[in-house]
Formats: sequence, structure tokens, C-alpha cells
Amino acid sequence: MIVYQAALGNDGKELHEAAAIDGAGAIRRFWSVTVPGVRGAMGLVAVLVAISALRVFSEVFILTGGKGGPGGEDLTMVMLIQQYARGFTGNLGYASALSILLRAEA
Repeated sequence: MIVYQAALGNDGKELHEAAAIDGAGAIRRFWSVTVPGVRGAMGLVAVLVAISALRVFSEVFILTGGKGGPGGEDLTMVMLIQQYARGFTGNLGYASALSILLRAEA
């Protein structure tokens, strides 16, 4: 919300006033003036949310019993790393590579 507030603060009132003078209603001003003004912030928020969604572990682990749901459909990146690194016969090289990949996204 702070990112959106900052983006809305940069949106000039002159554009809204000009659109209102041209006869645009509130909904048209929203879609034609406000949304293009905050499009960059919307992209930033989308990337941040996607990265944080990859880092989810405890909620999914507790709700699915550590198995990742039916057929592994709810398996997250962190749970995948844990599965590959588990036990003496685990594939630690692959788990390490996944960990570095996950770290590089942050």
C-alpha cells in the first residue's frame, strides 16, 4: 500500500483536471489517468509478491503434512529444496543449486 500511495502522490492533479474539463467521468479518469500513472508501481508490486510467494514454507508444510498436497500440487520451492536435501542419500548438489537460485531472486 505504501508503494501505491507513493505512486498516487506522483500522479499530477493537472491531468485529472484536464480530463474532467474534457468531459471524462470518474471511471474514465481512473482508467485513463490513474492506472497508467501507477503502472510501474503495479509491476514492482507484482514482482515482489511473486518472489515472496516462492519463499512460503511453514503454512504449506503444516497444512499439507509436509507432502505438498495431493500429487505435490502445493509444493513450494523451499519444500522442494528440503525434499532433495533430506537424508543421507539426498541430492545435496541439486538442493544447493536450488538454494542459490532462490537466494538470487531476493
